[in-house]
Amino acid sequence: MNFNDGKIAKAIVKKIKAESQGLGRVRFMELCGTHTMTVARNGIRAMLPENVELLSGPGCPVCVTTQREIDEAVELAKKDCVVCCFGDILRVRGSVKSLEEVKTSGADVRVVYSVSDSRRIAEQNPQKGVVHMAIGFETTAPSTACELSGAPENFSVLCCHRLFPPAMRLLLESGVKIDGFINPGHVSAVIGLREYEKMAIEYKIPQVVAGFESLDVLAAVEMLVGMVREGDAEVRNEYSRVVRPEGNMRAQEMIKESFDVFDVKWRGFPVIKNSGLELKRRYDGFNARRKFSLNVREKPDETRGCRCGEVMRGLINPKDCPLFNVKCNPETPAGACMVSIEGACQNAYRYER
Repeated sequence: MNFNDGKIAKAIVKKIKAESQGLGRVRFMELCGTHTMTVARNGIRAMLPENVELLSGPGCPVCVTTQREIDEAVELAKKDCVVCCFGDILRVRGSVKSLEEVKTSGADVRVVYSVSDSRRIAEQNPQKGVVHMAIGFETTAPSTACELSGAPENFSVLCCHRLFPPAMRLLLESGVKIDGFINPGHVSAVIGLREYEKMAIEYKIPQVVAGFESLDVLAAVEMLVGMVREGDAEVRNEYSRVVRPEGNMRAQEMIKESFDVFDVKWRGFPVIKNSGLELKRRYDGFNARRKFSLNVREKPDETRGCRCGEVMRGLINPKDCPLFNVKCNPETPAGACMVSIEGACQNAYRYER
């Protein structure tokens, strides 16, 4: 944060403190992993008055990917496939091993930066089955859909994509005290504001779509405090320089054209209705689960004592977990929230101890 940003930040914090007086305790949840990083790295929680609390939600795509999906990727690696994945997911353990561990044992597991990297690897290795482990929300799903057109026959996708608004609804219906949401900027750039506006009406929940700079987040908190004070339940777009009310219509069309929606479990959550994406039947030739006849059974997940799920649901803070900074740290993580750079536990460890 530079000098001018610091002056602006102080002014926003001063306004938050003035507007929050007499409100009692208010709890806002930032829903994006990048927001979690911004909050922790810039010490935003320490800037806020004691009665304004920020919770970290389920916006880290690595963190919500289930143990079963990791097991599926490990099984594909054991079937002599080239498994391509993003770097953070490499160290998340399945029920027995992580992709990093099977890579160390000789499996061909490669870190990529995009699905197009995985497709390129398939084109360069026509004799090998190449599987892209597709994680993430509405932000990354269109990229996966884009690469299916004209892809080589040896390319396939292990689809682990999820839709974000259903998770927001589950949080609101779970009884957790949440007075407002800081909505994810990247997801919102794709889906727009419509789904949020429905929730604002149905659940009377204030929401702000925010950018990723520290001033964006502080401005979002100030907007939420103001709405709580006035009794407003609206959706406001702080990130209007990127997010349009209608979202990215072409990206939305690509998701509808390429994926079916189904009920799916999230790590630390129960099954969330209509929150998962799977390739449509016409893309069976690119569906790794069908192409390689995967039949991995669901097993109880999370390391004994790990409370990542409760952190992502806003029930506890990372430092309330008994493993935090005892048996769990970024070098020896017990749970996915400590593995990922967007995880609430890793950010609490690195910046808020």
